[in-house]
This record gives sequence, structure tokens and C-alpha cells, in this order.
Amino acid sequence: MKILHKYLILFTFLGFSLSLAAQSADNNFLHGRHSLRVGWGDAFLASNYNFEPLYGMTLLPVYPQSIQPALDAIVGMPAYEADAFLREYRFVELGEMTSIGHFFLSYHYQLTPLISLGLEVDYLQMKMGMKWYNGYHTLLSPNKERGYEYLHHLTLMPSLRITYYSQRVLTLYSALGVGYACYADSPVGKWQTDRQRNTNHGLALNITALGINIGGKHWFAEAELGSFQSWAFNAADNGLYGSRILSVALGYRF
Repeated sequence: MKILHKYLILFTFLGFSLSLAAQSADNNFLHGRHSLRVGWGDAFLASNYNFEPLYGMTLLPVYPQSIQPALDAIVGMPAYEADAFLREYRFVELGEMTSIGHFFLSYHYQLTPLISLGLEVDYLQMKMGMKWYNGYHTLLSPNKERGYEYLHHLTLMPSLRITYYSQRVLTLYSALGVGYACYADSPVGKWQTDRQRNTNHGLALNITALGINIGGKHWFAEAELGSFQSWAFNAADNGLYGSRILSVALGYRF
């Protein structure tokens, strides 16, 4: 019976809290059910790319070690053929991945004072330097002509947001989103002419652990702490290729 009483007290308290949140959220609900926001998020987890090998392409951030296939290939060749092969053979060293972060645009419809439904479009671009070598481990491209790989990541994600506290200018919420992600790379540079473009698509998941909304009747600012990740459908080959942990946004309610 004591355990039953504890559960009754817990559910009573939970119901009272939800009722209070619903009443306190009425102000924002009356100000407008529609809201638009534009924001920026970090690229906390760079990526875990695993492209199809290209002339012995190595994986970031491993120093070039893929010359071994070239050495294996010349076994039994005449010296002049082996020399020509090694001079024409190319492999690449992948450099550091950099990004200025995610940019996103979202729309939300306030279904009830506690629940809103949304749709978000997110774009992430990453840049990775590349150095090309031949089979003699000789650098083919000087620094001023070094190639780059631009990685483009686009996500379309519906989401569900739950408000659990709202008083005057402050609102706290959590959210869950599941959507579609697509990816493409665009090689740049003299030594990228033989580089085959990679494209992929997959599943995206966003869990907002804590969202803070501060604002007035129409204009507001938001900050979110959570985890935004996406996976290629053939995850065994491509794995994780997008991330967002912290984001901020400006919005308008109408």
C-alpha cells in the first residue's frame, strides 16, 4: 500500500505540473501558433568517412601508407615497366576536416500549449585538404595547388517538441526529430580530375535534451543542447557523416 501511495502522489504531482505548464504556456499559444526560426549549430563530431579506395586512398587522419599495393603490383615486371607504373600510380593523403558548422531553417506549428510539430532543413559543409603522391612517395602537387574535398550534407527532418515550462519570456522544452539525410562530395583541384564523386543518403536523428526559448510576443531567441546525427543506409561502409551538439537560433512567432 505504501508503494501504491507513492505512485499516486507521483502521478498527482506530474498531472499538476503538466496542468501548470499548460496554463503558463497559454500566453505563447495565444500569441501565434506559427513560428519560423533560422539558426546555426556546431559541427562537433567531424565525420567518419570511409570512401571507396582511389589509387590507394588513405583514411583521415592516417599518414599515407597505401603505397604497398603499388609495390605488390610491380612484382615480376621488367624494371622500365615498374618505373613507369610507379610514376603514374597516385594515392592521396587526406588532411584535417574543417567546417563553419550547420545552418538551418525550421517551421513549427503549436498544436497545443504543450506540443508543437515542426519541419527543419539543415545544411552542413565540410572541407578536407588532400595531397597527391606517386608510387615513389613524391608529392605531385605543390601546396598552392593542393586539392580539396568539399562535403555537402543536407537534412530534412520533421520533429515533435514538448514544452514543460513556460513563464513570461522564458520557455523550456525538449524535442525529438527523425528524418532524411543526403550527402555529396565535390572534389576541387588539379589532381582531382579522376576523382569519382560520392553520393549517399540515409537516416537522421535529433534529440534535443534541453531547449531554451527567450522572447516576447513575436520575436524570440533559442538555444538547444542535444545530439544531431545521421547515418548512411549502408552504415557499414559510410558510417556517421553529420553531427550537431549545440545550436542557437532567432525566430518569429505569428
